[in-house]
Amino acid sequence: MRKAVWLACLAVVVAASAGVARASEPTTGTLSIEGGKGAFTLEVRGSMLGTLTLGSIVAVDRTPSDPYGAIVTGRRLAAQRRLGPAKVMYRGQGLRFRMVGGSYRVVIRGVGLALSAVGRGTFSLDGEPPVLGGDMGVYALNGADCSSDPASCTPIPDDPVRLKLQGAPENEPPRSGSGTR
Repeated sequence: MRKAVWLACLAVVVAASAGVARASEPTTGTLSIEGGKGAFTLEVRGSMLGTLTLGSIVAVDRTPSDPYGAIVTGRRLAAQRRLGPAKVMYRGQGLRFRMVGGSYRVVIRGVGLALSAVGRGTFSLDGEPPVLGGDMGVYALNGADCSSDPASCTPIPDDPVRLKLQGAPENEPPRSGSGTR
């Protein structure tokens, strides 16, 4: 009888600690970029898709043994080179990319970036205006969709900024484009 009570108590403690661990895990967040010009690095466990008018994409699949992989196509795909077993570089015009499931590190350099990402991780923005004081696009973290409502998004900074991609705490409403530094 004592053994059964002890096992029941142990099961309750294990279940409670698992619940606390799950509650402390960050939830997934969202990122939206529209009209991006510059360099963008995403290290995300989740999914992302988008387009790039002109530039390059270097994709590293951090989970190459899973069934998911990076898919990149282009209107004019000038170069596609394998830089390692799980690292591929794409360059061209009218690039479209989709990375669903898994974990990726993606470096995007160019103009005309439209991106939507959902997951957990980090990302950096480094806008490069084509002319001094030019527009570098907008982004929103855990909030607005910049393709449908760019006025509610934050301008991409011209100094490098690194932010976390994770959901807002449950008691805090989502904010558009207000990532903390």
